Amino acid sequence: MKISVPALTLLLAWATLGADRHKPDVDPESQDGILLQRIQQEPAQARKLALLEKYLAEYPHSTSIAWVYEQLLLIYMDQSRWDRVIPAAEGLLTVDPNDLDSAHDALKAAEAQNNIDLIAKYAELDWDLAARALRSPKPSDPDDVPDWNKQMDFARENLSYSEYTLAKLAAAQTNDLKRAELALALEERNPRSQFIALTKKPAVTDLASLDPAKALELAEQGLLKDPDNIDFLMTVADHEMSTEKNLPEVLSYALRILDLLPRKPQPAELSPAEWEKKQATFTGWANWMAGVVYGKQARYGLSDRYLRSALGYIRENPRLTAAAYFYLGYDNYALAGELADKGRAIEAVRFSKLCADMDSPFRSLALKNLEALRNEYNVE
Repeated sequence: MKISVPALTLLLAWATLGADRHKPDVDPESQDGILLQRIQQEPAQARKLALLEKYLAEYPHSTSIAWVYEQLLLIYMDQSRWDRVIPAAEGLLTVDPNDLDSAHDALKAAEAQNNIDLIAKYAELDWDLAARALRSPKPSDPDDVPDWNKQMDFARENLSYSEYTLAKLAAAQTNDLKRAELALALEERNPRSQFIALTKKPAVTDLASLDPAKALELAEQGLLKDPDNIDFLMTVADHEMSTEKNLPEVLSYALRILDLLPRKPQPAELSPAEWEKKQATFTGWANWMAGVVYGKQARYGLSDRYLRSALGYIRENPRLTAAAYFYLGYDNYALAGELADKGRAIEAVRFSKLCADMDSPFRSLALKNLEALRNEYNVE
């Protein structure tokens, strides 16, 4: 039985619906209102974080505290401060028990810390809140429908991801009682889940179905004996990309995969069609990772080249595509300035518009880039 595995963990980490789910209640004449205004106007992340933490300590029961928790979560997630993510998520869930994004953030933090009990807790909570969100009626106001559709898509993705997470945990257990508890938690929520089959297997050899920490351990050990194994390379590169702690290694492995793929013989266990699909998938992912890392390193020409190569393989993955469009827009914006090339500015507008037309965490950044391009190059 073939099981469809959720997309790269990195992209699910970016799947949250972003800021401003809650609004601050600002009274400009009150002390807490003055502090809120300073927070809103502060551009530097470090100073903004200090002000947010100050507000949380001084006004824990204010009407704006949900917004403050939301801003804290965005920064903690961005900085991979997993020990801070869960308390902030719990704080927001206390104020807004239906906040699905907070449950998802807590789950990602638990996974990053490899805390089995917390992973199970937040995978179950993530599923429960997603299921509750999917029962919300469609708004009668047409203007509210796009946001509602976006929330429904996010809820469906969380259902799948939380089911997969529970199944992975169950499959990795050596304790039969713990395996049974996790399997029951999954079956109670969705007895028809495609991932239930994983919980029934006494042994799992597919890296994608293992606990992430175990899969990473096996891949790292495997590379010592088999440094050209593309599955091991991709597993390690995907992990490092999701944590952003070792981007030079991500780049090295992505480039290695691209070098190996054309020379790899078809594995005996795969049909020609399956091997062709895997080659295309790994080609897209590896080009995408290389392009994003080059973009983060301000090596804009290389980033542009690899991301353009990735586009033909990743168009069915909206999250990868949105990120690629954003970085291509920014790459060409930067190159327009470096090379004094207005043609690059026009390309930057093209890619930024493509990104802005998609529902993704990059949309607001793409819109800001478009505004800068209009002001600096007078291009639309």
